[in-house]
Amino acid sequence: MTQTCQACRGNAIVATPSGGVIKCPVCQGIGQISGDLTDQLFWYLFSPAQLSANQQGVLNTITVDNDADFRIRWLIVSSTGLFSVEIKDLYAGGAPWMPTPVNGENFAGTAQLPFVLPKPYPVYKGSSLQAKFNDRSGAPNTIQLCLVGYKIDKLPSGPSN
Repeated sequence: MTQTCQACRGNAIVATPSGGVIKCPVCQGIGQISGDLTDQLFWYLFSPAQLSANQQGVLNTITVDNDADFRIRWLIVSSTGLFSVEIKDLYAGGAPWMPTPVNGENFAGTAQLPFVLPKPYPVYKGSSLQAKFNDRSGAPNTIQLCLVGYKIDKLPSGPSN
């Protein structure tokens, strides 16, 4: 079941802050999104304590609620300075998402233009993700990294909790 994308109102494009237009980042230019009534839009946040100038290796962990599996669809970040990040899926034996830290500006988009994962990333209920943040700004840095997606009834081949 699909429904009209509310971000672009079915037009497949959205306006940019500079006055141009781009393909809708929510529906990927299709104009439609999943309308499954069992899916719930949800945000999980990595919000580490404020990093001091050039601070390295600040860990922050999130655990997915036990009420539903989660499928990450968009990555959004806000920060007061430059940073890099490494993320590990602790359910998958600490499997890293990347081999080395990735600069924040290369990893996630903004609330207005979120980074859309080419393929939604599944996270099973009760499992955890860990992020390691490094400041690159040389000044105090407040970071919030949002994993946005859907709580869903059951991911295929998930653990039996």
